[in-house]
Amino acid sequence: MAFSPNGALLASADRDGTVKLWNTATRQPVGAPLPADTSTGGGVNGVAFSPNGTLLASAYSDGTVQTWQVSLFADPYAALCADVGAPTKAEWTQYAPGEPQPSVCG
Repeated sequence: MAFSPNGALLASADRDGTVKLWNTATRQPVGAPLPADTSTGGGVNGVAFSPNGTLLASAYSDGTVQTWQVSLFADPYAALCADVGAPTKAEWTQYAPGEPQPSVCG
């Protein structure tokens, strides 16, 4: 396990190859588990955050390391807005019919 530099997230590793992020204030998972790297054939031996907290590295039993951009999992709306911008009304209606469109990009 590893805490993010600001203490807001905890990353946990599992022998099945998955990594989970947890909100330390609510003690709830943040999003879905990060996908298991099945090509390694083993579990995750450890996790570590970068000093600025933007990346998470997972070390596998076969000696490989995978990195993850934490913002994609910690705040998916912010990550989406940074990459492609706010969804238009037409896009929202197409992909989330009947749902009210939140203001996700501020």
